[in-house]
Amino acid sequence: SKARVIQGEKAMRDAERLSIDNDSILNVLEFTHATARHYVTASYGAVLCVDSAEELRMTRRGVTHDCLASGNYSLWRCDIDESELVFGAEARERATIAKRAELVRLTEQWQLTNDRMLGIRQLLKALESLKHLNLADVLSQMLGCHRELQKLENLIQQIDLGDHAELEQKLAEFKQQEETLRQQEDSLIKQIGQLEEKLSSLRKAIKRIADEQDSTQSTVEQCEAALKAISEDWPDFDYAARLEQADQQAAHIDRDLITQQRDTLEAQLHTCERKLDDSIKSHNQNSLPGDAIAYDVFNGEYNQSLFRTICQLQRQIDSIYNRLKNNILVEKHGQLQKLKESFNNAFVSNLCHSIHQAINDGKRQIEILNNELQFHRFGDDRETFRFDFEWLPEYREYARFFEEIIRNPDLGDGQTLFDANLSKTSQKVRDRLMSMLLDEDEDKALRELDRIADYRNYHRYEIYKEVEGKPAIPLSEYGTGSGGQLETPAYIIRAAAITSAFRFSEGKSHLRMVLVDEAFSKMDETRSREVIQYLTDSLGLQLVFIMPTSKCGPYMDLITNEFVYAKCPSLAPRGELNTRVLVDRKVCNQEKIKALWESHRNTIYQQAELDFMKELEGSVS
Repeated sequence: SKARVIQGEKAMRDAERLSIDNDSILNVLEFTHATARHYVTASYGAVLCVDSAEELRMTRRGVTHDCLASGNYSLWRCDIDESELVFGAEARERATIAKRAELVRLTEQWQLTNDRMLGIRQLLKALESLKHLNLADVLSQMLGCHRELQKLENLIQQIDLGDHAELEQKLAEFKQQEETLRQQEDSLIKQIGQLEEKLSSLRKAIKRIADEQDSTQSTVEQCEAALKAISEDWPDFDYAARLEQADQQAAHIDRDLITQQRDTLEAQLHTCERKLDDSIKSHNQNSLPGDAIAYDVFNGEYNQSLFRTICQLQRQIDSIYNRLKNNILVEKHGQLQKLKESFNNAFVSNLCHSIHQAINDGKRQIEILNNELQFHRFGDDRETFRFDFEWLPEYREYARFFEEIIRNPDLGDGQTLFDANLSKTSQKVRDRLMSMLLDEDEDKALRELDRIADYRNYHRYEIYKEVEGKPAIPLSEYGTGSGGQLETPAYIIRAAAITSAFRFSEGKSHLRMVLVDEAFSKMDETRSREVIQYLTDSLGLQLVFIMPTSKCGPYMDLITNEFVYAKCPSLAPRGELNTRVLVDRKVCNQEKIKALWESHRNTIYQQAELDFMKELEGSVS
């Protein structure tokens, strides 16, 4: 909120108008930035350098070498801390040195404060560890001990120890040996505790490993029994070879990797079981009663019973497959041949001919639009518009394939699409279409077929604007045109499409009404009036356009009927609505409106002429 932006341009202008005295402080300053020079010149150019305080008393704005200054009819000192200096390279260097010194001082204060804080924290921690003690009892015991000790010392003083010096020396040695042995005893006690704790931990680990070994051995026996049961249900499974392979893998097994593989296999097992159940249900719904497969409902347990059921299910499937292969497939083969011929005929007769005909119809429709557009000229430049197109590479291959199929005379007379003598490119396109049509994803196949069957996808279309004496301009690259310039071709092309679709050149009775919403929102008044006159006068269309009331004034002399819609609140609710719409219809008298416009235009011209003459008269006087 305290930031300020320098008015550089104003400072430059004020500095240019200011006359600088020879004693000005600007003569002792050097600048590397133009805006800074202008700002200081305009703000402090009148400040003079004086030699003494006596001379400074009679100076309006001045400064001395010993930091005295004058201004606003007063004298003051200009003391400032070196860390706050700003102007000048030397001042900024001094400020940097002062800031660094202050940083060092603050760092030392912070370190000292931190050390005090750590000491206080340790003191508080020590105070927290203090406990309540019964000092009176302890002092009483200490006093009793002290009295007994004093008695013993008095007795010892009364004893003559001169003859027992040797015994005292041995006693001191024995005490030293006792202390050494006591230290060894404490060390051994600590080692015994550590060893007992380690022994207890080892016993627990041995017991846990033994329990796990028993559990693992039991699990191994159960798994071997399950493998043996698998070989009983499915004789093709080699029980002995699988056990030998498991023993080899156990020598260098990675537990985490095996656990991850087991989880993956379990997930695959669950997925395969659900797919199997769905496949059997689908088969039983579509098969003959004699070919149905009996399958028990899954009870949720993946065990030996489920494997036995799946083995029995596999035998049923093999039996049904052999029966179908030996009996039914022979009959179905002939039906498939007929269906193949029918598909070939439908593909050639319907799809290829339909798409080829649609592509030709699209070309013909563009030619019709171009023939219609060549007579539609607009504006002062007499602009014309035309359509053009170019092939897309992928769809160009499809178009050539369809054309080659249609021009092949042998197709349909005993020769199939796969026996015809086609080029290598057409064969690739044929195989691509067949793989697309026979895709398992039916929705994807239908989407691709719709994409290929749509003739509009085969070309990249463009609209060109042509002006006499200038090269044609594609509207997709008409980047410099404004919104109104781009909206004008849209109206012209749509008008040509309407006249072509309504077939104005054929017959006598036609629909000639056009409805335009948000009309001419991007065009100026002159271009909008030209478009309206083109649609109504040139093409003879009845134009109904919608726009806000505030923008309809310039077009009042062109319209014959006006409908004004107003939405306002309703005092009484009308169903679920609290508003009502009022409609006002007006029939416009175009001759009177034109006369009013002409009169208003003349008034504006006269007023402009009077204003111009008044300004001219004022400038002359």
